[in-house]
Amino acid sequence: MNLPSTREGTEGENGAATPAPSWEPGVPTLRNLAPSVIGGAVVPLGVYFLVRHHVHSDVQALIIAGAFPVAWILIEFIRDRRIDPIGAVVLFGFAVGVVTSTLLGGNAYVLKARDSAFTALFGIVCLVTIVTHKRPAIFYVGRFLSAGNDPDKVAAYDELHDLPGGQRTFRVLTFVWGIGLLSEASVRLVLAGFLHTGLFLTVSPIISAVCLGAMFAFTVRYSNRARRLGAALLEEGQSYPAVPLG
Repeated sequence: MNLPSTREGTEGENGAATPAPSWEPGVPTLRNLAPSVIGGAVVPLGVYFLVRHHVHSDVQALIIAGAFPVAWILIEFIRDRRIDPIGAVVLFGFAVGVVTSTLLGGNAYVLKARDSAFTALFGIVCLVTIVTHKRPAIFYVGRFLSAGNDPDKVAAYDELHDLPGGQRTFRVLTFVWGIGLLSEASVRLVLAGFLHTGLFLTVSPIISAVCLGAMFAFTVRYSNRARRLGAALLEEGQSYPAVPLG
């Protein structure tokens, strides 16, 4: 949920209180998501078209293109000593795709479909955790993208789940993302079998952008609505969490 700051500020020149700067747990910003989009979609696509005419097959070009986001994930891990869940899926999917493609004699479909297969798997995980876990999958993904490993920010984000309407909000968002990811992956898995590699790699990011963009827009809109409704249900003395900056 996208939440307002509740920390008291300092008195300004005109005597009015100036809100102190603070970090608020909520929906990850596009700035948070930009590195994953660029590294996971834009760079591999560009590399594929650059190297395709210099190698013998689509499989070789796909492996070279896929190696760039994997290298970035490893660099991030060496630098920060952590790997995000999305990076782990990309890394594992790349390894499985290369090994499986090799065992099948250089099958390009496996490499084209690997991301969609793991997207579908995560969609299933989302739906399953709604039933099996108190905090569903999107809660943890959102917390990582929003709060990272900062203990104060993580604690503030954890408070969201226990606020009025918090549990329902995360469950609805997890359901929407689960169905959306399954639908997006299904379309791309079908197209991977009918389109040649170059066309598929051109169309696939567009499909993903439309689907993910729609789900992200829904997340922002629904979270803002939940925030407004939840504010009216707060008990006396209860406030939304925030972490002072500076």
